[in-house]
Parts: sequence; C-alpha cells; structure tokens
Amino acid sequence: MHNIVPAGENAILIYFGNKIDATLPEKIGNFANQLKNTLSDVVIDVIPSYTSLHVSYDLNKISFQSFFNKVEILLDQQGSSNSIVEIQTTHIPVYYGTEVGLDLERLLAEKNLDLKSFIEIHTSQAYLIYAIGFSPAFAFLGEVDGRIQLPRLATPRIKIPAGSVGIAESQTAIYPADSSGGWNIVGRTLLDLSLNNPENVDKFRVGDKVKFYSITRDEYIANGGLL
Repeated sequence: MHNIVPAGENAILIYFGNKIDATLPEKIGNFANQLKNTLSDVVIDVIPSYTSLHVSYDLNKISFQSFFNKVEILLDQQGSSNSIVEIQTTHIPVYYGTEVGLDLERLLAEKNLDLKSFIEIHTSQAYLIYAIGFSPAFAFLGEVDGRIQLPRLATPRIKIPAGSVGIAESQTAIYPADSSGGWNIVGRTLLDLSLNNPENVDKFRVGDKVKFYSITRDEYIANGGLL
C-alpha cells in the first residue's frame, strides 16, 4: 500500500511502508528509475530514503493534481516486468589499518576481536543500499553484523578524510569527501567517490548492493592511497 503526500510547493513524498524493511529499497529504487524514465520531462529530482521517495517536479509544466494522478498510475503498474531493474553489486577495496581506521583499535578492544576476524566479518557480506545521504555518493548500507556494531561517536569529528569507511550501529558507509561526522572509522578506500567525477552522481542506487574487500597497506599506497 502506498501513500502520497505533498512535500512543499513542487514536491511529493511517496511512502512505501511505515518501518524499515529489507524488501523496500529494491522497490523504491526500481520505482525511482521508472519515474525518471517515464516522466523525465517534468521530474526534477528523486531522493530515495528508507521507506519513502521524495520527488520534486516542474510546476511550470504540470499541476500538482496531474502529477499526482500520473504517479498513482505508475504505482499501480509497478509490478510490471519492464519496471524491474537488475540489482548491481559494487565492489570497494578497503585498507583496514590503524593509520586510516581512526576508531579501529578501539573497536577491536571493545569487541575483543583481532584485526583478521574483524576484516572477515566486515567483508563477508554484500550490503544493501537502504538510502542515499547528504551526497549522491554517500550510501547508507546495512545491515552490519552485530559483532562489530558500535554507536555513533558522542562528539563528531570536525574532519573525516574522503574515502573513510565507517560504522554506526547497524549501518556502514563511505565518506565520499572530506567532511565532519560521527561514525566509527575502520578503514579507507582509495577510490575517488567525490562529485569531482560526474559518474559518481549515479554511483550508488537504492536497492543495489556494495561489497567491501580488503587490500594490503602496500597495495593501498601503490595505487595512490593516502595515509
């Protein structure tokens, strides 16, 4: 059951559920893709979240009621085969070392784990993209194994280096650019996920997956990684 509500002068919120559910991201991601393809002439932007999709549209081209009606029709058609998008898995190399994992040593001590065990746990699964954050390349991934979950830092850091991989409760994520933040930093990728690269605008999509794999310190440095 879907619920559509106004969200400002030229936007709507489409609710796909009322609680976080692992089945929702794929549905929301598929519909966001369908909406952009079908109503590309009037849709300005779509922002998927855990249970909803925020859609802004051009009021100079379509009225609220007309847009509302078109969205309702598309929602009714959502189950059609031509609206299904194949799930993609993005593989991310990560150097798990205390030079870049600012909270790694503390996490290992609190969880009574050695580094090898932690890496095996964090890289053992493909994480579902539940939502996109403050940047198109900041993907909220879940769910993190309970053995390595930690709450957010009580006092956020002023600066976290780009590429840092963090954990907060049941979520993990990559900081695409230098920014402040309160996640527990456990490693860093050498991939450039910043918006300096236009391709990163569509790098991650709600409903897709991300899988981390470990690289050595030498591999990280040899490929341009910074300590």
